[in-house]
Amino acid sequence: MPETPAPRRSWWGYLAWAFTGLVAAVTLAHAVRRGERWGTAVGALIMFVAYGFLPRLQAASARAQARRQSQRDGTLTIDAWGVTRVAGDVREAVAWADLAWVRIYTTSAGPAAEDVFFALGAGNGKGCLVTQGMAVEAHLLQALQERLPGFDNEAVVTAMGSTTEAVFTVWTRRSDPARTTADEGARS
Repeated sequence: MPETPAPRRSWWGYLAWAFTGLVAAVTLAHAVRRGERWGTAVGALIMFVAYGFLPRLQAASARAQARRQSQRDGTLTIDAWGVTRVAGDVREAVAWADLAWVRIYTTSAGPAAEDVFFALGAGNGKGCLVTQGMAVEAHLLQALQERLPGFDNEAVVTAMGSTTEAVFTVWTRRSDPARTTADEGARS
């Protein structure tokens, strides 16, 4: 899992935090001088302290979400042998030598949900399905471009711009990749 950057606050965040500190100081001074409205002063102090911890809470939430995503999608390994995805009890793998085709499947579920999937298939019916997020993290596209002669980068660009259910064949073992009917419809 990638390293999460240290929590940072924007200058608007610093301004808002300073404002809550000012409000807390004024209400506390008012409560001390008059001997009343202690609830307001305590509430303002709690807001100031809580707002001070907000970047750390957001960073912790982001780490937890990344951890949940990693557990759901699993891990992706790209090496000299091939591509392997392991998620719980599921293990999908395809060797570079056995690779027969690479397709990109798109859905209309994005951008809130994963909507781009790389499918790597072998001639024996085996294969590996990789989400866009995992592919980016593991540099799958770069590995495919380096290892597969005739890789169709234009089809990748078209697939990345797709917002509908479509299939894009970006590489086949044959020297003249024949597009399926679904692929032709997806490209138009």
